[in-house]
Amino acid sequence: MSGSIFWDWLAGHPGTILGVLGYLLTIAFVPVVLIRKRHPASAIAWCMSIILLPYLGTLLFLMIGIPRVSRPLRKKQFHRSRFIRQWIQSTADKSHHPHPPREAEPSREWAGMDRLAGVVGAVKMSTGNRTHVYHEGAQAFEDKLQAIRDAEHHVHAQYYILRADHTGKAFVDLLCDKARQGVEVRLLVDAVGSLQAHAMIRQLRNAGGKAELFLPIMAWRRRFVINLRNHRKILICDGCVGFTGGLNIGDEYLGRTKRFGFWRDTQLRITGPAVLALQRVFAEDWDFSCGEFLSGAKYFPEPDTGGRDKLQIIWSGPDADHNAIHAVYFAAITRARKRLWIATPYLVPDQAILSGLRSAALHGVDVRIITQSSPPDHWVAHFAARYYWGELLDSGVRIFQYEKGMIHAKVVIADSAWASVGSANMDIRSLRLSFEANCLIYSKSLVHKLENQFEQDLKDSKEVLQSEIRARPLRFQLAENVCRLMSPIL
Repeated sequence: MSGSIFWDWLAGHPGTILGVLGYLLTIAFVPVVLIRKRHPASAIAWCMSIILLPYLGTLLFLMIGIPRVSRPLRKKQFHRSRFIRQWIQSTADKSHHPHPPREAEPSREWAGMDRLAGVVGAVKMSTGNRTHVYHEGAQAFEDKLQAIRDAEHHVHAQYYILRADHTGKAFVDLLCDKARQGVEVRLLVDAVGSLQAHAMIRQLRNAGGKAELFLPIMAWRRRFVINLRNHRKILICDGCVGFTGGLNIGDEYLGRTKRFGFWRDTQLRITGPAVLALQRVFAEDWDFSCGEFLSGAKYFPEPDTGGRDKLQIIWSGPDADHNAIHAVYFAAITRARKRLWIATPYLVPDQAILSGLRSAALHGVDVRIITQSSPPDHWVAHFAARYYWGELLDSGVRIFQYEKGMIHAKVVIADSAWASVGSANMDIRSLRLSFEANCLIYSKSLVHKLENQFEQDLKDSKEVLQSEIRARPLRFQLAENVCRLMSPIL
């Protein structure tokens, strides 16, 4: 066949060409997936995507799969190891660093849980903390602003989402005022979660503050990192007052938008030794983002130990050797003997968490899960979660849909003796791909406050019945199965 005849033949058979190219893409990228993906479910999902939709599947894999993530992940791992070496050296000099906080003994029922958390990466549990629990955003935001106003040396803020709306602008305006007063202001926001924040970052820098994006997307450096997002929400003022939980900065988190209406979330205000651990989390992420190492008594002052709350800060991310928060969640699920109450907006469990929840319920543990109703903020996660409902209900797990508004709280309560509050959802993305931070609670008085709010949330929720799941329309079942295939890569 001559060259001109060959090209004429190609022009007349576009479908054949597309089919052959799709076949070649499948042959080329399925082995790459098998080599790159460690988890079987994730590997199967990616392989099926590439086989069934070779062009779209390959494009998605290149955008959000491991090949585009490995380089920044290696960089984050390198910076983390370097930070830990610097941290050890700085804490070895007692003249420049406060004495470590007094260690606490856990309650008898959950003795050992703090040691497990410590093995996988948490700081030691400390007593002497004072903790205030918020169940919605408005008062929490006002108290954050007041803490910033009272700051004399530094303000450190780290958020996944910073909106360019009334709430976000008020927050940044106050940070700018403090920077002009000579207070050290550092703001770290996620590059994907805070796409609207660029103008406010420039505003803060112009006012004398420091602001950075976590893993910015840089087209000229071929850095399209959709995964590996920093989902932490932390505010620290003068190393003495800290806030953490599920609240970002934006109008919806104060219940000011029509789309979501009332916003139900859980946030903690902490004073005491645990604040130093939150500062440690911020310092590590700040060092990675801009190379500034924070240490010494001005950032880690001697803590006030006049409180009684026993707390332990734990953080996790794909740069760590252990999947810390996943390990703690799994341990709490399998350790519970009487009660396991969970609030999470996104319930997309991996096989270990799913099996643990089912096993707990089958052993007679009172397992209840409150999650969001519709319309949700993420439809794919919404349908993927509902795929697992039937299996959980069959095992005796009780599931409730929150109907008062949007529930965004990430809370786990076990046996009235232990709880977790933070940024990590009960889904694969939070437990494998995102950088998260939680506060583990060992004080029964705080746990009881969380239980009381959970009981109120149950009154504002509708229980999901197995009969309703079985009777759902075929189109919903199809959507759930399709989205479920994507759950390892959500």
